[in-house]
Amino acid sequence: MPFVIPSNRILLIAIASLLGLIACATLPHDSRRVNFSGPVNFRDLGGYATVDGRHVKQKMLYRSGDLNNMSRNDLGAFAELGIKQVYDLRTVDERAGRPNRFPVSKSLHVVEIPLPHIPEDEAAVRRQILSGNVSEGEFHRLRLSQYRDLALNFQREWSGLMRGLTEPGALPAMFHCREGKDRTGFGAAIVLRALGVPSEKVMEDYLLSNRFLQSRADRYSLMASVASFFRTPREEVRALLEVRPEYLEAAFAAIDERYGSFERYLHEGLDLDANSLERLRSTLLE
Repeated sequence: MPFVIPSNRILLIAIASLLGLIACATLPHDSRRVNFSGPVNFRDLGGYATVDGRHVKQKMLYRSGDLNNMSRNDLGAFAELGIKQVYDLRTVDERAGRPNRFPVSKSLHVVEIPLPHIPEDEAAVRRQILSGNVSEGEFHRLRLSQYRDLALNFQREWSGLMRGLTEPGALPAMFHCREGKDRTGFGAAIVLRALGVPSEKVMEDYLLSNRFLQSRADRYSLMASVASFFRTPREEVRALLEVRPEYLEAAFAAIDERYGSFERYLHEGLDLDANSLERLRSTLLE
């Protein structure tokens, strides 16, 4: 009697094969990406042109996800970057669960600026996905709300980051969160806009996270939809895993609604006066 593989096992085998292909996919090339074998969203914020014809200095400011999986070679490459200041935007629990690895250095200083993980209650969202109890567009709306909150309710934290970048001897510097796409993405956006980088280029930098985290989004959205027996559409899961233009647009729209303009947000929301902004620009522009 011929051996017959049950249909559910066929499905699981096919999924496992697909996940393997996704996991082994080659990361897209981009001149901004710093090539580490561990962190995949580590990149240089330099090189962008500003509206007044200057450029953001290269090899001075980096953005990334967490650094808990740095290999020995990665540690050597990180040391060569000469980074002096690391701003960790993760919560206390995130740092405890995934502690960063750094090369031994007396000149490296870590500044902790805890911001809530998006989504904040990850376990509750995971249970919701597995239950299939997700209404159409629910996670998309959640993301929009969270980005508005990130912009309007953590001004002291963002001010601390931007002021820190102007301190003598603070550069090269980097800032990061868990995956380097939401908290880090918004942080990079306000720094670049404060430097005078046009909005379309700010958005371009923000969306680069999708390129470098694409295999992860493919893998986890597929796993979630399979685990919930396809009751939760993959599109709903991807709304959590990706960055999207409307997320960042929601944050800046909230800023404009409350403050009238981004410049007033910098002055009144982040308490950065003209001298502070000029120091930031003279430090990071050429």
